[in-house]
This record gives sequence, C-alpha cells and structure tokens, in this order.
Amino acid sequence: MKRQNPFRYAALAVPFAVFALSGCAVTVPAAPNASSPVCAEIVRSAPAELAGLPRRETSSQGSVAWGEGESLIVLRCGVTPPGPTSERCTSLEDASGNRIDVLVETEDSDRPDSIVTFRSYGLSPALDLTLPRAAVPGGQVSAPLLELAPLLAQVPVHARCSG
Repeated sequence: MKRQNPFRYAALAVPFAVFALSGCAVTVPAAPNASSPVCAEIVRSAPAELAGLPRRETSSQGSVAWGEGESLIVLRCGVTPPGPTSERCTSLEDASGNRIDVLVETEDSDRPDSIVTFRSYGLSPALDLTLPRAAVPGGQVSAPLLELAPLLAQVPVHARCSG
C-alpha cells in the first residue's frame, strides 16, 4: 500500500490561508447589546466612506469599521450606556441640527497619535466611536462623529447632557 505524504494538503493550505487572511475582517469585540434591532439598522445604514476612509467588514455584530492600520475608525453599537457621571459631557451638533451628546475619552491626549473614544450619552442603545487622531485630516477628531450625526439621529434619546 502506497503511503501518502502527510504534508501534501498542507502545501495547498498555505496559499489559501494567505489569500483568506488578506481579506480578513477587522476584529472588533462585540458589545453586550449588539444584537439590538437599532444596531442592525445602524450597521446596515452606515456610510461606505467615513473621513475619506473606505468601509471594512468587521468580526462582530453591531459594529462598523473604516480605514486600516494607523487610520482605523471603529463604531460599536450596543455598548454599556454610561450612567450618571461627573465626567464632562459634550454636545455636538451638525449643520442640519442633529445633536449628539458624548463623553470623550482620550488616551495620551498630548500625543498626536493618541486614541479618542466618543461614548454616546443618553442614546439607547449606546454607541462608541474610536479613532486615532492621525486618522482625521486637520486634527478635528469630532469630524467623523459629526459625519455620522444623521445616522445616529435614528437612535432613541432618553437623556441629554446637563449644564
């Protein structure tokens, strides 16, 4: 009986694995309430481009990504909503009057390559948008969030920033 080479199929698998990995989805941790119907609509309606970056597939429900590497922007829907807080709550409004209230978290804010996360305040389900400062031309880190304002306007509001 002829013995088969155990590496015969492995040699075929390597080029396939390289091909498969080249088209991989962006790995995004799933949010606790990502299966919300509102999140499904947000993902379905999210733009093909944000801040000039193309939309990418993600690994989890309720998430959308744009760009890659150092310029990756990620939107997660269904994150745990912030409760009452003493953190600074900021209201942003686009030219059409769509208002978004957010808590802003910045990692190493003095660095130009720092990561900024906008966590929605008062939206149900809650969302967060995470981006590196370097991904936004001109350094206006709120610009991608304002681009998404019409999309986020469809999320029910149950509270607003005070003060």
